Amino acid sequence: MRGAWLGLFIVAALGACAPRQTGNANTSTAAESALSGALRAEPSDFAIAGHREVKFVYALTNSSRRVLHLDFPTAQHVEFALRGPSGERLFLWSEDRSFAASPSSVIVNPGERLEFEAGIPTRDMVAGRTHSVEAVLPGYPATAAAVTFAPR
Repeated sequence: MRGAWLGLFIVAALGACAPRQTGNANTSTAAESALSGALRAEPSDFAIAGHREVKFVYALTNSSRRVLHLDFPTAQHVEFALRGPSGERLFLWSEDRSFAASPSSVIVNPGERLEFEAGIPTRDMVAGRTHSVEAVLPGYPATAAAVTFAPR
């Protein structure tokens, strides 16, 4: 009996030491196909003169019937980028933030929805011209969502 418990303990210990797949492995494709995303501005119609920044909400829903494990190389779980009328990048949300360099994970249950918010400054926007904001989970490029808008 004692030998059976020892054997069970060794199997459990070895299983805990098994390498875990990261977000860039084959599991990322399955996770990305199960996540449906949308990006919206709040408010959707705004005047530059009345807003120093505009809130963007990036929502992802796990449309599968299984739990998703999203692995990230750092503590950063989302990225937002503002692009100008010519497609040039005007603002990158993570540029003035620091993130722990240790790997992190997010677990998304079936049907669960994740929401990320970011304030995007209006200082480089031009009234009447079309701009876009893109959001993505780092390491999961298929989760990217974008919205275009023309501020007044």
